Formats: sequence, structure tokens, C-alpha cells
Amino acid sequence: MKRTLTCLLAVALLYGGAAFADDYREVWQCKAAEGKSIDDIQAVNSKWLKWMRKNVDKKVDSAVVTTVVGNLEGFAFVDTYPSLDTWSKGRGAQEDNEEMDEIQAAFNEVMTCKESSLMKHQPTP
Repeated sequence: MKRTLTCLLAVALLYGGAAFADDYREVWQCKAAEGKSIDDIQAVNSKWLKWMRKNVDKKVDSAVVTTVVGNLEGFAFVDTYPSLDTWSKGRGAQEDNEEMDEIQAAFNEVMTCKESSLMKHQPTP
């Protein structure tokens, strides 16, 4: 199980490697709710991303990554921020926001995410 999560995380960190030179990636480990599909999850994530780009920074990006080989039960989100300041601004902007509360409620209907990590992406020269 740990090896599968490590492989999933490695793939997630590689995703979009050329998007930003030095950026920050928040990786969420998640499971779909019973009867929900990746399409359902991506629909909600699209709303979150649109809100973040409008209210925080147009350079914020997000991807849903799924396992190709290994434990197929879960998936991950990889949210990419151009700077630590942008990540922090995004966190603050989401608090006490009615529209974001609705988006978060929609996320809660389609999945559960138990842990996340924030990592700095530094490409090898």
C-alpha cells in the first residue's frame, strides 16, 4: 500500500513539470464516494479551479491523477501554485466564503480526502 501511494505521489509530482520553474504542489490522497466517478469529481474540481483562478491567481492549476498500475482504489489531486504566497492567499480566500462553502459541500458529496502534503517542486537543471 505504501509503495502504491509513493508511486502515485511520484507520478503526481511529475505531472505538469514544465508548468512552473519553482512552484508548490499540494497533493491530496482521496477516495471517491460510493457510486461517484472520476467525472463527478472532476466536475466539482473544475468549479474549484475556476473560483481559484478568478479570486486568487490565474496561474493556479489542478489535476486529478489516477493509478494506472497498483492499488486502484484511490486517486489524488495535485494543486499547483506559482508561489508559497499564492498557496497561502488561496487558503485565506477560501475561508468564510459562501461560494467556496458550496463547492466544498459538493466535494464532500463525491469524495473523502484524509491527508495532504505541500511540496516545493524544483526541477533539476
